[in-house]
Amino acid sequence: MATVASDRWPLICWLLFAAGLLFQLFSPRLKISNGAFVIPPEMAAGKNAIRLDEIVARQRRLQLLSVLLTLSGAFGLAFLYRDTLIGEPRDEVADRPRNQLAPIPREVSTQAQREKP
Repeated sequence: MATVASDRWPLICWLLFAAGLLFQLFSPRLKISNGAFVIPPEMAAGKNAIRLDEIVARQRRLQLLSVLLTLSGAFGLAFLYRDTLIGEPRDEVADRPRNQLAPIPREVSTQAQREKP
């Protein structure tokens, strides 16, 4: 049962990473021109007053959520694939049970044995 749970972690990390990137890609953005926010006409065409502070706060929350999703997925993937990233191969012999270890081959001498007289 432990292997089933451990097999899900890479999938979860990839999904978090992809969700963060997709969230960033499809989230609406405020345009800035000459150091000022440009309010889209559809936001300004209403009877309600425009609350720029609420719009900016919402944009910041969306950016923060995107960053958290992307970084948590990236750090999770980096942790899961740390052996590959660092370049140190895992010792697969240590992971196998004791009864599945291959026997150590004996050294075979290629030189002929001298016989004693």
